[in-house]
Amino acid sequence: MSDANLPRKRAGNADRQHVAAILHDAFSDGQLSLNEFDERTREAWAAVYSDELATLTADLSPVAPVSPVSPVAHSASVAVTRPRSDALSYVTGESGGSGTSISMMGGIDRRGDWHVAPTHTSLTLMGANLLDLRHARLSSAETVINAFACMGGIEIIVPEDVRVVDGGIGIMGGFGIRNDRSCTVRMDQLPADAPVIRVRGMALMGGVEIRRAARNAEL
Repeated sequence: MSDANLPRKRAGNADRQHVAAILHDAFSDGQLSLNEFDERTREAWAAVYSDELATLTADLSPVAPVSPVSPVAHSASVAVTRPRSDALSYVTGESGGSGTSISMMGGIDRRGDWHVAPTHTSLTLMGANLLDLRHARLSSAETVINAFACMGGIEIIVPEDVRVVDGGIGIMGGFGIRNDRSCTVRMDQLPADAPVIRVRGMALMGGVEIRRAARNAEL
C-alpha cells in the first residue's frame, strides 16, 4: 500500500499539548509573533489529524535549552521548568459527569461545584441555559461543549485560566467569545498545558455567548 492510500492518523490530547508546548517555546524565543502564536495555538487545539499538527511546527527551529548559570555562592544548578497551569487542579479525571442540559421554554442553571463530562451537550428551544464552569470539576483536560440554541440563549462562563476554542456558527443569531470586565489574563498568556474548553454548535435566531471571567468574580 502506498503512503497516499494510508489512512490519516488522528491526533490525541497529548499530541496537541506537545505541539502547544513547542509553539510556546518558539514564541518565547522570538520565532513567532504574538498573533502567530495565538493563531497557531488555536489551530493546534482544533486539529483533528496528526498531519495538521505537523504543519504548525514545520518552519520552526528547535529552541536550545538555557545554559545553567555558573555557580557563585551555590554549587547546585537550578532546573528550568515551564510554567504549569493552576487550572489543572480542576481536572479530576473522574468518570461520568453531567453530559446534557436541555430546556424548552424554560431554563437550566449549572453553577458551583458540579462535574462536567468530557462531552456535554446543551440544547435550548425558546429558553435559556447557563453553564458556569469556573468551579466545575472537569473529567478531561479537554472538554467539548456542543451548544445549540433555537430562539433562545446559552451562556457559558469559563474561567480565564483555561483555553477556549470557538467552533460554532450563528444563523440570524450570535455565537462568540467575550471577556468579562473581571478577566485579566489573555489566552496567549496561558501556559501550554492549560485545560481546553472547545465549544461547538449553532445559534438559530438565538445566541450562544462564551464569557471568560475570573474564577471568584461576582457576576
